[in-house]
Amino acid sequence: MQRETLSQHVSEAIKPFLDAQGVEFVELQLQQHKGRWLVRVFVDNNGGISLEDCRILSFEIGQLLDAENLVPASYVLEVSSPGLDRPLKNLRDFRRQCQRMVTVFLHSPYLDKAQYTGRVAAVTESHLFLHSDTETPITIPFQSIDHGVVELEFK
Repeated sequence: MQRETLSQHVSEAIKPFLDAQGVEFVELQLQQHKGRWLVRVFVDNNGGISLEDCRILSFEIGQLLDAENLVPASYVLEVSSPGLDRPLKNLRDFRRQCQRMVTVFLHSPYLDKAQYTGRVAAVTESHLFLHSDTETPITIPFQSIDHGVVELEFK
C-alpha cells in the first residue's frame, strides 16, 4: 500500500475517534523501514496532552487500527503531543497562543520584512495582530503567513 493511501485511510479512521475524545488531531507521520511501518500520531488539546493521555490514546488507536486492519504489515505506533517547538500553521494554532511571543515567517516580504516577532494580540479569520516594540500592532494577513513558532520566555 502506498504511503499516501495508507495515510488517508489511517487519518479517516482516527480523526472521528479523536474528535469524540475531545482531542485535536495535529499530524500523522508514516515511515517504512525494513518492511515495518512507524505510525506517529500527534495530538493536542487546549489543556495540553499528558503522558497518561498518550498512553491511553495509543492503546485505543492501536485497537482501532488492528480491528480495521488498516496497516498492511507489522507496525510501531507512537502517540505524542507536538511539543513546544510545534510550527503554528492555522488559525486555531495562533489563537491558542494569544498573549504569547511568536515569530511569524512569511511566504514573501510584507511591509519589507519576511518575518515578524511579537506578542499575539488578536486573531481574526483573515489577520494576525502582533504587539512588538512599536505601539501600533502589526497586522499580518493570514494568506501571507507560511508558519510561526512560539518563542520561549524565561522569567
